[in-house]
Amino acid sequence: MPDAATSIFCDANAGGPVDAEVLACFLEVERTCPGNPASSHAPGRRARAVLEAARARIANVLHVEPDDVLFTSGGTESANLAVRGLGDPNLPVLLGEVEHPAVMEPARERGLVLWKLGAGGEIEVCAPSREVGLLCLVHAQSELGTLQPVPGAAALAKQLRVPIFVDAAQTLGRVPLDAVMQTADAISLSPHKCGGLRGHGVLIVRDLTSRLRPLARGGGQEHGLRPGTQSPALAAANALAIEQAANEVAMRAANMAAVRDAFVRGVRASLVDHEVMTPLATSLPNTVMLRFPHVDGRNLLPALDLAGIHASHGSACSSGAPTPPRILLAMGLSEAAARTCVRFSFGWRDHAENFELVGRRVGDLVLARQKKI
Repeated sequence: MPDAATSIFCDANAGGPVDAEVLACFLEVERTCPGNPASSHAPGRRARAVLEAARARIANVLHVEPDDVLFTSGGTESANLAVRGLGDPNLPVLLGEVEHPAVMEPARERGLVLWKLGAGGEIEVCAPSREVGLLCLVHAQSELGTLQPVPGAAALAKQLRVPIFVDAAQTLGRVPLDAVMQTADAISLSPHKCGGLRGHGVLIVRDLTSRLRPLARGGGQEHGLRPGTQSPALAAANALAIEQAANEVAMRAANMAAVRDAFVRGVRASLVDHEVMTPLATSLPNTVMLRFPHVDGRNLLPALDLAGIHASHGSACSSGAPTPPRILLAMGLSEAAARTCVRFSFGWRDHAENFELVGRRVGDLVLARQKKI
């Protein structure tokens, strides 16, 4: 049973520990390959070779072309590049209240046309009421974990003759990416959520140089679309992380689903008054959002933290905000009800036999607070 001296991490959707082999790869390349990949001398050429080998490795495992792979600083930059740089910038973006702020905020600058939202947090794909320049649909919503109907949205984008961007930050290593890679025009990946290193991301764009407008100017790196000195060490390490995640996705998904199910069983065993907000059959295998009536999550989260159980309201980019996750309000919850929701997300190295006990402990903590009311 966790106590203040035991750390139980239930916030894997915000990120997780780097894989030991991935870290070793980073350190080895950083130590032995200090050259700038843009330099023409021998150290620069060695650095460039490592960078391009990483690009080819990612392309191979994701079944895309190396020229479609763009290295960025992470998911936020990738999303901004795609949303600001794809399609007709004078036309609005078609999306729903399921997107990460890194997608929603730049889209708002172009104007929004919103899809309706179903009861389980799934977008209802339908043709827009006006002309749009871009479609955006997250592969899996980060707070609820709901998987979104990407193939249907991609078919609509093709019919409208506009590009579609898919944020796959939460799905790498958790669900197969084949359908997304085959149908989307642009896809962003966040390796640090699957054993990779932070501060580095990947944006896949079909026909990259002819379709994407850069956000910054100043150098010719990454086809001139993302100027700045690249890191061969980060590229090589995260190529390994992406390769591992793609190859192990079935095993990882099965383990995470077992952990999540054990956790939910534990909560149910010790607490009657709760609601599972996540549609478990159509969601990420590692994610569950629970609603605990009459218990404000802003007060519950510190109590869980003191007990060594680390969870969140939702996206790490907005978890410190005074308002609850936007998707809950869009689904019809009042702000007060939305504040009673807490997200728990798990890693592929967690063990199911431990997490039923964690769920029981969470239930006990919530029950103690409900009895005080």
